[in-house]
Amino acid sequence: MNVALAGLPLAGKTCLFTALSQGAVDSAANPARPEHPNAAMVALPDARLDWLAEHYGSKKRTHVQVEFLDLPGLAPGRPDLAAQNTAIMEHLRRADALVCVLRAFDSPRVPGKADPRADRAALHAEFLLSDLDTTLRRIEKLEKQVTKPSADRDAARKELEFLARCRQALEAEQPLHGLAHTDAERAILRGFASLTEKPMLTVLNVGEDHAGRPAEAAAAYPDLGPAVALCASLEAEIAQLPPADRAPFMAELGLDRLHAPDVALGVHQALDRITFFTENEKEAAARSLPRGGTAVQAAAEVHTDMASGFVRAEVVNFQDLQKAGSVKQARADGHVRMEGRDYVVRDGDVILFHFTR
Repeated sequence: MNVALAGLPLAGKTCLFTALSQGAVDSAANPARPEHPNAAMVALPDARLDWLAEHYGSKKRTHVQVEFLDLPGLAPGRPDLAAQNTAIMEHLRRADALVCVLRAFDSPRVPGKADPRADRAALHAEFLLSDLDTTLRRIEKLEKQVTKPSADRDAARKELEFLARCRQALEAEQPLHGLAHTDAERAILRGFASLTEKPMLTVLNVGEDHAGRPAEAAAAYPDLGPAVALCASLEAEIAQLPPADRAPFMAELGLDRLHAPDVALGVHQALDRITFFTENEKEAAARSLPRGGTAVQAAAEVHTDMASGFVRAEVVNFQDLQKAGSVKQARADGHVRMEGRDYVVRDGDVILFHFTR
């Protein structure tokens, strides 16, 4: 999963990136550039994985990983930065999801008054215009293509009809998310990597005065959709401290916990993915799967051999396993099931795959 941080200049994207990555990249020495964004893998926190590892004495814990990209800020209305904006957009298009970082703090170091709604509107306007430009260029190509006899002319006509609907939506300042109704239409949008069709999460970057109560800031902007609020600058500082030194600093600031992990969890949810688990004495692992994925697709997430030689899946949901205390007791309680390749995996399933080599 590849997730890009998007925002206007000085919104706090790099601070958020540092908080998420625990300072894995020295952004001060290596600032993000359009031609080379900073990237870091971030583990998805999951208390269920911790319980499984501790309960079964697993030597290794494997978390679901999300890759975050830090990019320079988009600068709408700056002709001198048009090439940079175009390069940033290309990175955003290649991402699986976007995190829109909005400034919700005032500072003498940052010009202007914080206005998250206006900043969100500016970002979305850029996304809409970029998608409209891509759509118009594709329409122009298809209009020439359908005038000539060819084997794929009917497919081109259908695509042209769908793109006409896309154009109408974009010109009405409506995103493309939810516009595709068939697999063929969804494939078209994937083909040109529509920005307004991508899953998005909003992050409100609040000031230090709201660091200990960021939820109040999120509640003030219910119209911005799914949102996480935090003070990115403080959480970035804390993330770079040794773990033993964090608690006193957090207590002094009124922080009962760090909120950066909520961003990774929010992105996973926005992507509509679930988590299933595999465990043994060697390794307890959390693995990500698109919602609606089947047992054989889950097996492929572990190893391709498991999918190709799939026989059956031994499944127990985490809640039932935790309540029972062991697989043996869960089996005695009737919670362990044998499922076939078409079983739809549920969030929290703990699965033992049976397969032939």
